[in-house]
Amino acid sequence: MSSPFLLTYDEWMYKLDQAYVMASAAEVHGLITGLLSAGVEANPQQLLPVLQDFLNDGQALSQDVKQHVVNLVETTAKELAQNDFSFSMLLPSDDDSLPERLDAMVEWTQAFLVGFAVQQTDLSLVSDDVREALDQLSEVTRIDIHTTDDGSVEENDEAYFLVLEHIRIMALACFTEVGQKFGHQAAANKTLH
Repeated sequence: MSSPFLLTYDEWMYKLDQAYVMASAAEVHGLITGLLSAGVEANPQQLLPVLQDFLNDGQALSQDVKQHVVNLVETTAKELAQNDFSFSMLLPSDDDSLPERLDAMVEWTQAFLVGFAVQQTDLSLVSDDVREALDQLSEVTRIDIHTTDDGSVEENDEAYFLVLEHIRIMALACFTEVGQKFGHQAAANKTLH
């Protein structure tokens, strides 16, 4: 499956590492997706300060990384808006080890929840379905990736892909219900540490 994200996960990790950004590519994409799903407008100029706050302790991103982040915001917004389930998550390839993929999946989900919470601070304003989706996503963040499982490699891989698909659907549900409804708000710039 070809990546819609111009760069592969490994290329993203290399660029972030070279720019001394402490976040993973999964966290960058999860945060962007969470913000967009909570109704933040896909305006890179508004999103960059929030992303820099969370991902880089408020420090400006290098020009190279910034351009890739702008592309990632645009690509993600386009994919989410298509409503055809083509949305994909920026995660390690299937060739990477399962613990590596699980770790990135958990990071992506945590960052999504942070991005969503920055904008949608009052969950009484969202539907029961969205609250349920957020609860299920919170459960994913509690997966212990270091548990030894008696399952076969195939069973473990299959379980990983099922959880991944579930995360995708929950993120799309949040975007469809909240992101599109509130989709023209400026990003709330609140630093959480």
